[in-house]
Amino acid sequence: MSGASATVPEKAARRVAGGGAVGSGWLRLPVIIGGLLVVLLALSGYIASDVAGPDSTIASAVNNLGQLAAAFGATLAAAVAVHRHTGRQRRAWLLVAVACGSWTAGQLIWYVEVVRAEEVPQVSIADLFFLAFTALMAVAVWPPGGRRTDRLRTLLDAVVIGMSLFAISWVTSINQVASAPTDDNGGPLGLLVNLAYPCGDIVVLTMVLLGVSRRTDRASSLTAVAAAMALIAVSDGFYAYITASGAFDPGSVTGLGWIAGFGLIGCAALAGVRLPAPTPRSPSSFLTDPRGGDPRARGVSMLPYVPLAVALIIVAVDRSGDGTDRVTAIVVIITFIGVLVRQYLTIRDNAMLTRHLENRERELARQAFADQLTGLPNRALFTDRVVHALEQHRRTLRPLALLFIDLDDFKAVNDTLGHPVGDELVIRVGERFRGAVRAGDTVARFGGDEFAVLIEGDDDAVGAGSRLVESLRAPFALGTELLSVGASIGLAEVTGGQRTPELDELFCQADIAMYAAKRRGKGQLALYESSMVLPEAADLRHRPLLIDAVTNGAIDCVFQPIIDLHTGRVHSMEALARWRVDGHSIAQDYFIGLAGRLGLLPALTDLMLDRACAQLTEWSARFDRDDLLVGVNVPPGLMTDRDFPPRIAAVLKRHALAADRLILEITEDALLGQTDAAQPVADRLRRLGVRLWLDDFGAGYSSLLSLRRISLHAVKIDIAFVANIHTDPAAERFLRALLALGRDLGLTVTAEGVELPEQAQILRSLGCPLVQGYLYAHPAPAAEFDHLLGPPPPPKPPPIPPGGATPATVQVANLPLEEEVAAANADNIAVR
Repeated sequence: MSGASATVPEKAARRVAGGGAVGSGWLRLPVIIGGLLVVLLALSGYIASDVAGPDSTIASAVNNLGQLAAAFGATLAAAVAVHRHTGRQRRAWLLVAVACGSWTAGQLIWYVEVVRAEEVPQVSIADLFFLAFTALMAVAVWPPGGRRTDRLRTLLDAVVIGMSLFAISWVTSINQVASAPTDDNGGPLGLLVNLAYPCGDIVVLTMVLLGVSRRTDRASSLTAVAAAMALIAVSDGFYAYITASGAFDPGSVTGLGWIAGFGLIGCAALAGVRLPAPTPRSPSSFLTDPRGGDPRARGVSMLPYVPLAVALIIVAVDRSGDGTDRVTAIVVIITFIGVLVRQYLTIRDNAMLTRHLENRERELARQAFADQLTGLPNRALFTDRVVHALEQHRRTLRPLALLFIDLDDFKAVNDTLGHPVGDELVIRVGERFRGAVRAGDTVARFGGDEFAVLIEGDDDAVGAGSRLVESLRAPFALGTELLSVGASIGLAEVTGGQRTPELDELFCQADIAMYAAKRRGKGQLALYESSMVLPEAADLRHRPLLIDAVTNGAIDCVFQPIIDLHTGRVHSMEALARWRVDGHSIAQDYFIGLAGRLGLLPALTDLMLDRACAQLTEWSARFDRDDLLVGVNVPPGLMTDRDFPPRIAAVLKRHALAADRLILEITEDALLGQTDAAQPVADRLRRLGVRLWLDDFGAGYSSLLSLRRISLHAVKIDIAFVANIHTDPAAERFLRALLALGRDLGLTVTAEGVELPEQAQILRSLGCPLVQGYLYAHPAPAAEFDHLLGPPPPPKPPPIPPGGATPATVQVANLPLEEEVAAANADNIAVR
């Protein structure tokens, strides 16, 4: 963005960002050049004073021009800093610019007066501008105000610094100025002017040192300003002393301090290091003063005592020369009183902070070991007590028991009645638990709706667990609500004769028992047994193995035929996934569920599709079976995946298969609740030519509306409707209705779970076209179905009864197809 189009906040931000380090941006060169010029001016003044003499016109001109150039340069540099800062910093630099401009004007007037006059005037109009510089600098560096206690500390620090600086200045210059004859120094006005310079410098230096002592950043411009004002103060002191003694020369080296001081101010301004801004108070914490504010900004800086140390050294030197007077003694006394009061405030603050920290430590200790909602021990304290109980068992075989408690259906309370009601229920449950155990037992809340109980020295831990279950039988009256809540409790018991378990082992046992109680129907107590295993534990072992198996294609593909009842031939082959680990088969329901939890079902389905299509291509070529179909089960999530149809098309193209030879078996889960999302995918698959079958029809919450909206080709009746048709007339009638429904909807019907010839006979009589089940074949590798897929044997002529009679019906001559297939597959079934 160009500068012309930048917003006001952006311009301000650029000005603030411009106040960076010396080495950043375009200001490095001006700072270097300015520093070199200051050094050059100072050297020129010193050389001129040394060569031509301090009272010479050349030395006077060089020194005065050097001071004028340095002051004017500082004015320009401060003006640049004004442009590059905002807020209080901008106002401070503006005052510095005006102050330096005032000194520049005074220096210009002084230079003209020195050149025109034959002797140096004792009092000049230039003194007004010089003193205005001191006043403006004091305002510019005035420290920000604070609360009443902060202002008192600032005042005491100002007394310590100011009195120390005054003691130094009194011994070195003010005493001589004050004792000099007034007639030789311009009268009373000249005396006041000479005293105003060092006194004004004391005020400015006090303000600067106060500001520096409260800064936390090391790159503060106040550090440079403090050094600059110190140099200017030294020159002012020498000027006042020499003027009072009547030995001042315009070309003396006294002006070097002014040149160097203004040079430092200019460099600080160009470097762009900001003046201090008020530090925002942080919220009260155990690291801050109990009354607010940051303790690091209070009484920790030693800078106010540096001038005091210097003053003591100078006074000591002066005393050794027997030069101490009454004024110095008074100043030292006042300074030490200020120090004592300041230290008293610091000690008082430290004592208050210590008490505050002690209170916070006690509060933190309580919070660290107690639950904030119920006041019960929390996990940390409970764990410590269990560790102690295990140690007692290890030493004295004292029995103990650990109970993990999880409230049943607690989430429904929060979701329906709100979290405040849920919190109140948790509090009341904790109260009942404490009333159901002995005073020496520990009831803890682990968080949410989870509790734990430690029972020590009691062999009837099961009885204690039963009391906990019974304690929740009575409903809870919460406001206008009457709630009943149960709990599933897992008990891990350590009797006197058992080996002492480790802490994690004991916790794991109680956790496993608690989940076992939930699986048994909730509201129960389950005692841990070694045969119990968490489902998650099995997941931990099988998770990486299944990921590797799916990634590397190490999943077996087996097939189960679907038989055409009218022709006896194999209509289609259903592909099924099987997984073996270390030679042992893993239950299909488990590893399919695990694949779903891991997000592997799309990859597993793609693998089964590729295997099934490849095998169908091989069967078609070997047995000349262009009518044979293959089916693959599709998880519900893929029926809403718009990328699924293109992947199907790619598989068919890769194996050169017609789309109508592939059957995708979907479950009712793919239709319920997401028909709108599944319908576009189903329509694309239908246009592609793929057949869609609804698997396990009737097992779930079948929706006839979904059957009408989703373009299906067939349904597979669940095994539950076939199992009893040969023994239950009502089951046969219901199955007849399902078959009629399928025919009326134009859907081909397949009956699953056919295991007995009687079932197959009934299905044939009801007109069921397709069947599948163990009567015909178990799921098996593809190689074991060669004899079923080959050409059918020629039909046998019916036997001629004695007398040449013709059989009454064809069905008498033709044995049931199921019996023939079962006989042909007897060996195959036995192998599997």
